[in-house]
Amino acid sequence: MNPLVLLLLLLPVLEIAVMIQVGTWIGAGPTVLLIVAGFVAGSLLLRHQGLATLRRAQETLDRGELPVGAVFQGFCTVAGAILLMIPGFLTDIVALLLLLPFPRDALGRWLLNRLRAAGSLKVWTSGAPGGPAGPTRNGPHAGQVIDVEYTEVAADAPRLEESRWGADGGKGPERRP
Repeated sequence: MNPLVLLLLLLPVLEIAVMIQVGTWIGAGPTVLLIVAGFVAGSLLLRHQGLATLRRAQETLDRGELPVGAVFQGFCTVAGAILLMIPGFLTDIVALLLLLPFPRDALGRWLLNRLRAAGSLKVWTSGAPGGPAGPTRNGPHAGQVIDVEYTEVAADAPRLEESRWGADGGKGPERRP
């Protein structure tokens, strides 16, 4: 059986067992209040950090940098907020690990190393001014890469103006009625 499926099947059982144990230690009322507080904290965090993540990624792109770090931190923040909203203490512990900077950065380094080792990490850039790809233009499309496939056309081929896509719709001087 897939370990992820097994985890998803066992998670509710483990969460209930932990809630019962915490309820015996601190009482039923405080346990319910902790679960409600986790939900409220997660929903507030999700509301405030969702669009802020997109804004940070856009600012990173505007500076000409890859937004990998901003996107990863945003993903961890959103995932942590969603996990806080799920009732239970085990998911809250995982959420806190995703929200705290040190464990989140360690997870990011580990994932990056795994992607590099697997050969799954490929980044294409146009380079920065003076960088290995040479200088880039200034303007709204600076650094934009356009991937194109082309076919060479013989010199005696019809010109664009004479084709159906030309300005006169292919009605060159010899085709006009």
